[in-house]
Amino acid sequence: MKKPPFHKSVQFTFRGIIWILRNERNFQFHISGLIINLFLIAFFGLSSIETALILLCCFFVLTTEALNTCVEKICDYIQPEFDPGIGIIKDLAGGAVMLATISSICVGTLIYWPYLKLFFY
Repeated sequence: MKKPPFHKSVQFTFRGIIWILRNERNFQFHISGLIINLFLIAFFGLSSIETALILLCCFFVLTTEALNTCVEKICDYIQPEFDPGIGIIKDLAGGAVMLATISSICVGTLIYWPYLKLFFY
């Protein structure tokens, strides 16, 4: 199979991002977290390193959510009926998103805590 030109490949990736934005509630929820973090970065005037860590965590969660969606779609395609083995696979993919989210919350707490202390005290 011949590879598509680069601009077509980029077009396909944007099509995937638009699809997941329109169709996946959890991805939309994580996007709202990114937007809140962008506001907090500007509001608190985070350093470059802090900003990079927050953005890295946000996109890590979004990436794991996208991969989780891929795993779920593949599993549903392969086995449309309920199957306990497929259920475990989906649970594992969901667990990866949960781990990414928990680690991001920990990093966010460590970064934002000093700013929040100054703001509220």
